[in-house]
This record gives sequence, structure tokens and C-alpha cells, in this order.
Amino acid sequence: MNGRLTGAAGIAALAFAAACSSNPKPVAMAQPQPAQNADSALRAQAHRDSLLAAARADSIAKAEQAMSHADSVRSEVMRETVDASKDVTNTGLDAADAALMARQVHFDYNKADLRSADVQLLQQKLGILQSHAQLAVQIAGNCDERGSDEYNMALGERRAASAKRWLTAHGIADGRIAIISYGKERPLDDGHDEAAWAKNRRDDFVVTRAVH
Repeated sequence: MNGRLTGAAGIAALAFAAACSSNPKPVAMAQPQPAQNADSALRAQAHRDSLLAAARADSIAKAEQAMSHADSVRSEVMRETVDASKDVTNTGLDAADAALMARQVHFDYNKADLRSADVQLLQQKLGILQSHAQLAVQIAGNCDERGSDEYNMALGERRAASAKRWLTAHGIADGRIAIISYGKERPLDDGHDEAAWAKNRRDDFVVTRAVH
């Protein structure tokens, strides 16, 4: 009896050993290489830093170009104002009338319609022009920085034309008033808020010649 039990136990042990040997051995997973990962991260960061530096340099160059352009425009406006003052002096205007003729008409955003306060200013200019028939002026329309160059050139022209149309409708000869548009190229204020934009939406009045 004991022999039969011993034989059965042996057979069971052999079967268990065969089953264990048939199971596949676990495969070790490849582990990331820390040195390679760190090197890739450093290269990626260096690339990002290079792109940021290039963008920063481009922005600085554009800002310097814009500042240089603004300074040039201001210098030209100042020169034209001085020349206009000489012309006004030659026409016999006193300082008060000369200052009134130089005052600007302003506009609402994206509009070329004259506001009531600006109509009152044009009425004062009208009186001077009526009293000094030898006087001729140039009206320059200007815009703020928003919108395309093409759109603002057209809008500036409409603004200058509005002031001229009002003056000619009240008796000033068409040939005494020239108009021009500078679009957004001649800002008086380089700011980027409503306070600056309101100053830049304007008509400038410059004495250009004396009519004989």
C-alpha cells in the first residue's frame, strides 16, 4: 500500500515540474536611459531659447524702427508748423487767429462725421478765412493705429473732405482749400489706448500759401 502511494506522489511531482517548465519566463522591460533623455531635453530647451532670442531681437528691431519713424514724422510736422506760422504771419494774422487756424478737428472712432464741438471750431475758422481772402489752407486727415494702411488712408481723406465740404458750403472757394490724407502714419501720440487714439483721429490745418 505504501509503495503505491509513493509512486503516485512521484508521478504528481513530475507532472508539476513539467507544468512549471512550460510557463514562459518573464521578459525584462527596457528601461529608459537617463543620460539620453537628459541630452534630448537640453537640446530641446536650447532650441526654444534660440527661437525666443530671435523673436525678441526681431521685436526690438521693429520697435526701434517704429520709434525712428515716429521721431521723423514729428520732426516733419514741427517743420511744417513752423513754415505755416511764417505763412500766416505773412498774411497778416495775429497770434490768436494763427493759433485758432492751427487747432485740430477731431473725430469719433471709424467716423468722418463732424461733431458739434468741431463744427463750432470750423465756424471760427470760417470767420478768419472770410476776413482774410488771401489765405489758403491744407487740411490733412489722420487716423489712429487700428485698421489697415489702405483703409486708414481712405478714412483720413474722408475726414479732410468733411471739413473742406463744410467750409466750401459756407462760401469759401474750393481752390483755397487743399486736402490730403496721411492715414495712420502721423500719430501725435504713440500710445496704444483710447486717450492716444482720440488725439490721433483728427484733421490738421496748415497754411500753405497766400492767394494773390
